[in-house]
Amino acid sequence: MTLEETIDLLTVCAAFDRRTVGEADVTAWHAVAGDLEFADCRAAVIAHYRESRDWIMPADVRTRVKAMRRDRLERSITAAPDPELADQPGRYKAALAAAIRRIADGRSLHLAIAAPVRDDPPPQEFTEARAAFGPALPRSKQELALRQAAEARAEREERDRRSREPEVS
Repeated sequence: MTLEETIDLLTVCAAFDRRTVGEADVTAWHAVAGDLEFADCRAAVIAHYRESRDWIMPADVRTRVKAMRRDRLERSITAAPDPELADQPGRYKAALAAAIRRIADGRSLHLAIAAPVRDDPPPQEFTEARAAFGPALPRSKQELALRQAAEARAEREERDRRSREPEVS
């Protein structure tokens, strides 16, 4: 995000909470959130004020943007880098990280979805890069409740299965 976009972001915030924006505010917000995409930050501010009356801070924006990026990765399939890079681990890893970053940024979903389905597991670098984002956050309280209920049901079924197995001595 550029300094001008940071000003625009603070203008969006001011439209909701009537804050005054000065040069120091722009500098501070840019120092904390300047590495994020403006569109994601703007969406985070709007989502925040859709759900809350609390004054938004850069940490709130970062948290929401991180959740949006995780959600994009959770919903997307990443195409493997070009096979020619298979003998060049450094370039392969860089290409894979760039593809994951593009999806997290919301830039190339069409390419990821159009990729051929592979039977082999993804490379270790992909698994590590995706794990760094953590699991996607539920979109609603209902989705969270459904996820928790499914996890509890699976744990209960596993306990029941274990209790029915004969003990081996």
